[in-house]
Amino acid sequence: MSTLLISLLTLFLLLISAFVILIVLMQKTSQSGGMGAALGGGAAESAFGSDTNNILTKGTVYGIIAFFLVALGLYLLYQAQSASVTPEVDMNTLISSQQE
Repeated sequence: MSTLLISLLTLFLLLISAFVILIVLMQKTSQSGGMGAALGGGAAESAFGSDTNNILTKGTVYGIIAFFLVALGLYLLYQAQSASVTPEVDMNTLISSQQE
């Protein structure tokens, strides 16, 4: 069950990463346009209207918060999974290594 949850959270983390990258690249960096101009220039303004900077900033903040929360959750799941796994010891190998 935990393996399925880890896989789903990893997929979700990748989707959040792509979302944050795209939303950061949509923002205008300066008067020269920057990378925002290369991705369509005024496409974000026409999609979101006059409140574009506010919407993109909030999307960035919420995306980064979600990214860190999912990453922390994955870390805790990996720690719990590694703590529950006990190493198997083969007695024949242990006895033969002690005799040598």
